Amino acid sequence: MKRTARLWMLFAVITLLVVGCTDDNINPTTPEEPDEPEEVVKTASEVLKEIEGVSDIKEEKDEDGNSVTSFYFKQPIDHKNPAAGTFVQYCVLHYKGSKHTTVMHTHGYSITTSKNAKVRQLELAKILDANYLAVEHRYYYRSIVGLTEEDTIKGIPSTKVQNEYWKYNTAEQSTADLHNIVTALKESGYFDGKWVSSGVSKNGILTALYAYFYPNDMDVYVPFCAPFCDGAETTGIGKWLTNESGGKGTELQKDVWDVLKRMTTDEDLREELVKLYKEEHGGNAKIQKYSTATAMTALTYDYMANMFYKFCYRPTDEWDDVIPDENCSAELYYSFITLGKTKYWDKLKNLRQLWDEEELKGDDDYEDEIDDDYEEEEDWDFDEDEDPMSSRRAASSWTLKFHSFLNTIYFVHAASELGYFLYDWTILPENQINLEWLKNKQTIKRYNRWYDVKYDEGKLMKSFLDFVKNNRNKDKCKMLFVYGGNDPWTGAAIPDPDKDDPCVKKYVVPNGTHNAFLTNPEYYRPEDKDYIINTVKEWLKD
Repeated sequence: MKRTARLWMLFAVITLLVVGCTDDNINPTTPEEPDEPEEVVKTASEVLKEIEGVSDIKEEKDEDGNSVTSFYFKQPIDHKNPAAGTFVQYCVLHYKGSKHTTVMHTHGYSITTSKNAKVRQLELAKILDANYLAVEHRYYYRSIVGLTEEDTIKGIPSTKVQNEYWKYNTAEQSTADLHNIVTALKESGYFDGKWVSSGVSKNGILTALYAYFYPNDMDVYVPFCAPFCDGAETTGIGKWLTNESGGKGTELQKDVWDVLKRMTTDEDLREELVKLYKEEHGGNAKIQKYSTATAMTALTYDYMANMFYKFCYRPTDEWDDVIPDENCSAELYYSFITLGKTKYWDKLKNLRQLWDEEELKGDDDYEDEIDDDYEEEEDWDFDEDEDPMSSRRAASSWTLKFHSFLNTIYFVHAASELGYFLYDWTILPENQINLEWLKNKQTIKRYNRWYDVKYDEGKLMKSFLDFVKNNRNKDKCKMLFVYGGNDPWTGAAIPDPDKDDPCVKKYVVPNGTHNAFLTNPEYYRPEDKDYIINTVKEWLKD
C-alpha cells in the first residue's frame, strides 16, 4: 500500500511537470526591456534660465535662419580678488540637446558682426552636429571690463575702458572666464556630451592657453592658425612671409618680392609712385610735405602689410595673375602695392582692367567669408608717435572708434604677454629705405609706454610651448593645431611634435590661409578636412 501511494505521488509530480512544460513555458518569451525614454530637449532659453549667473537671455536668428540664443554671464573682474567687482560676458548658444557634443568657440575678438547677433557658426560644430557655444573675450564690444551690467546690456558706452582695468587683460583671467562658464553649463546637467574648444587666430591662442591653464576642462582642443610669439619682435612670422608664403622657391614668391625690389630701386618708378601716393592723399597736408624717401618708406611698409593680408586671407590664385612685371606702368604698380583689405574687390577689378583683361569673375560672397574675427590683426594706419586710443591721453579713460578699440585690446595684450613680430626687412636693397622707421612703426613697445603694461619677456609663451612639448602626457590634454601653408602667422606655429605623439598633433594645410573654412575647397582640400575631423572624432571616442 505504501509502495502504491509512493507510485501515485511520483505519477502526480511527473504529471505536473509535463503540464507545466507547455510550449509557452519551454521557450518563454523574454519580457521586453522598456524603451529608453527619449531625451526631452529643452530650448536654449529654458536651459539657460536654470543656470546661475546668466542674464538677459534673447532668442534670435543666425545667418542660416536657425534659432540662436544670446545671453550674458556674470564674471569677476579679478578671479583672484572678488572684491574687485564684476562684469558681464556676452555669449551665444545653438542648443541641440544634452547628449550632443558641445563645441565652444573662444572669440578672441567680438562675437557680433554688423548684423549684431547673427553669428557665424563655426563649421566644426556643424560637422559634428554639436551644440555651439560662442564666448566673447573680456573687453570686447559687449563684454567690457569696468562697466556695470546695466550699462553693458544697454550698450553704453561700448568702447569706453578705464585705464585701471587694463591690468586684468591677461590670459589667466580670460581662461578663468571660460572655465567658469563651462563649469556652470556642465553642472546644469544639460551638457553631458563631450566638449571641444576651438578658435582661430587670437581665438586660437585663447583656446590653446585654455588647455594650458585648464587641461581637463575639454576633451579636445583645436586651435586654428594660432601664433605663439616668444618675444616682442619674433622673427619667424616675417621670414615665413618672405620665404614660405606662396610656396618656397616658386615663381609666385619670386614675382612678389621682385616687385618690392623694383619699386625701391628704380628711380623713375619711385618718382611716379610718390606722385600717385600724394594724389591719393591730397587732403593730408603732412603727406604732401613728404620727401621721396619718406613717401617710399611709407609705401614700402604698405606693400609688406598688404602682402601679409593677401597671403593671410586670400587664395593666391585669386590675385597671382595681377602681379606687375618690369614692363608695367607705375599706375598698375601702385594699384598692386595698395591692394589690401581696404576696397579689395574694387582694386582687384581695377587691376584686371589695367591688364586689359575681362572684368573680375570673382564671387562677391568671398567678402562675407572674412570673419570679423580675422580682420583686426593689423593696425596699419597709426602714426608712430601718436596714441591710437586718442589724440590726447586722458587721465582715466578714452572714448574711441570701435575698430581702433579692438586693435588696442589686442596690442596691449601683445605688449604684456602674447608678444609680436617684425617683418623681414632683410630682403630690401641696402640704403634705399629708412629701416629704423619701418621697425619702429611695427613694434609694440610703444604700448608698454602708453598703457603702463610690462612685457613678461616671453615667459608665458615659453612656458606654454614647454607644456606642449613635455607635460601633455601627464595631463592627457589632446590638442590639434591647424595652420595654413600660405599664412605668415604659421611662422610662429608650435614646433613639430613627434609623429607618434598621442596627445598633440600639428597639421599644415598646404594652400591654407588664416581661417577655419573647412568646407570651402578654396581653402581646404577634402583630405585636409577629413584629417582634422577624423582626428577629433577619434579623440572624442576615448
